[in-house]
Amino acid sequence: MNVLFLVPAVLLAVLILPRVTAETIFLSNLTIEEKLGQLVIVRGLPSDAMQALRPGGIFLDGLQTREEYETAISVWQSHSPLRLLVATDMEGYWNPFPFYDSSSFGDIDTALAAEELGREHGTLLRDMGFTINFSPVVDRAAAFWPGRSFSGSVAERREKIAAYIRGVQQEGIMATAKHYPGGALARDPHRSFAHVTVSNEDLEFFSAAENASAIMVGHAIARGALSTNGKQASVSPEAVKNLRENFNGLIISDDVSMLGLRFSYFFNSGRMYVDVIKAGNDIVLDSGRRSTAARVARGIAALKRAVESGDISEKEIDEHLTRVLMAKGYIVA
Repeated sequence: MNVLFLVPAVLLAVLILPRVTAETIFLSNLTIEEKLGQLVIVRGLPSDAMQALRPGGIFLDGLQTREEYETAISVWQSHSPLRLLVATDMEGYWNPFPFYDSSSFGDIDTALAAEELGREHGTLLRDMGFTINFSPVVDRAAAFWPGRSFSGSVAERREKIAAYIRGVQQEGIMATAKHYPGGALARDPHRSFAHVTVSNEDLEFFSAAENASAIMVGHAIARGALSTNGKQASVSPEAVKNLRENFNGLIISDDVSMLGLRFSYFFNSGRMYVDVIKAGNDIVLDSGRRSTAARVARGIAALKRAVESGDISEKEIDEHLTRVLMAKGYIVA
């Protein structure tokens, strides 16, 4: 095992939502459908679908003003029986807010500047009602996304990664290091299969993210210091369970709408959900612009069948659910 980091569960709850009064959730009071819904983050769906599926969180981008974001988040939260994780991507070189101009990670010269940027991002997100930032990107590089990763020597990049995470989380926002297991992408996994050769250096960047509240697992097929045995990392037990051995935070799949994963599941999106959870992810992220309530419903139904058949144990579901609920600030019993 090349990546050694632990986030104690108590620390995780404190880091994420320090301003929320703890409330106890009894798992025995939840139906299997309610449990499974909590393991999915969706792009905002019609209100009837949200009520039926009860997802654990929503992903937001594409709005134009701060007020639109604040209103949308307030409405979604007020209609959800359980608090939602509210996510977006603040990736430095790109951000979802037309009213805010962010520095790119690649332009950040020092760890101090990285921490200041993290605080700036965290404050902005917190004040609008977000709870989780799908950032920082700790991949070594992606030629088609310049500025998305920190620059410098390995040691300098490690310092910047840790500092940015510290800054975001000091403002009460969960930081998410992505996309495990890292590497340098030559092809865009949004559009096609992607392959990476993973080095020990790549894994070290994730150890620098030891205090991140979450880690996102990518869809690249990896070889090298960590092999996914020909599968995308997000559905590879070799990748995800290797990560889980030393990480107690949330593990989230990259968006399952991306063609780099969907090409393997074009006619069986339900099985895609099952494989993501079986691999060891806590959350299926289904947030693409073409994501639909019908696909989410098929995924949850497939997960339910997997539990009923014994393909996935309810104990495993409860372990994932406990981490999700704790991330929202609940006490789980």
